[in-house]
Amino acid sequence: MLIEILGIIVVLMALRTLVAQNRSERLLYLNVIGFSMSAIIALYIQTPFGAIIAIAFFITSTLSSNAIAYSLGRVKEEIMVK
Repeated sequence: MLIEILGIIVVLMALRTLVAQNRSERLLYLNVIGFSMSAIIALYIQTPFGAIIAIAFFITSTLSSNAIAYSLGRVKEEIMVK
């Protein structure tokens, strides 16, 4: 049941990513997709190796969310300067 809910969330966020006009909105939707995929991996593959894969995917999605936050901060600074 949880995997299906997460799958629906991923599909909705993918559609919103395609429809969004603003780059910052797209980045945030992609962030949600990344975290949801790590949860789906952890729930679907219920073995120790699956847990390792989910942890690795979660760490990389966390790094990407930090990059997104940094990019959004830079965009705000550039808008203020101009």
